[in-house]
Amino acid sequence: MTIADCHITVIHTGLAHDADMRQFLLECLNIREQVFCEEQHIEFGIEQDGKDNESGHILLWYQNIPVGTMRYRQTDEGIRLERLSVLSPYRGLQYGKLLIQAGIRAARDEHLEGQIYLHAQVSALPFYQKLGFIDFGDEFSEGGIAHRNMFLPKETENELVSAADKACFSEQAG
Repeated sequence: MTIADCHITVIHTGLAHDADMRQFLLECLNIREQVFCEEQHIEFGIEQDGKDNESGHILLWYQNIPVGTMRYRQTDEGIRLERLSVLSPYRGLQYGKLLIQAGIRAARDEHLEGQIYLHAQVSALPFYQKLGFIDFGDEFSEGGIAHRNMFLPKETENELVSAADKACFSEQAG
């Protein structure tokens, strides 16, 4: 499995329920349900928080199979990256990093403003730290799972996005 065999679909903020985007959103929701509800036992009502319409979505494909997703949205605190999920057989292949890079790029292309931040599961802190995110504040629980706040310094954001494999960012929609 290589990065060259993947592509990204971007569903820009506010377009999730357009006729052309609806199937892509359903693919995102399916991945999230498998990862969060089935694997991590998060209640469906918590995972489906009603914020998908106000969010942008990234869908990662490997050989035309949807394998990962994340969403991004503007908040009062900045740009929140969330719901990052990669199907189990495709983990450890840099696909999470590609999703983060694509999410940041899409958010900035939409002229969303502010600090990039996220709520990371404590078990995923090393992944995010390796990308340059910095944790702050106390540990807290979301969906019964321990989390920490993290932000991405602007200089690290620029490096992360500029290092992206542009071949993988051939947007298929949106």
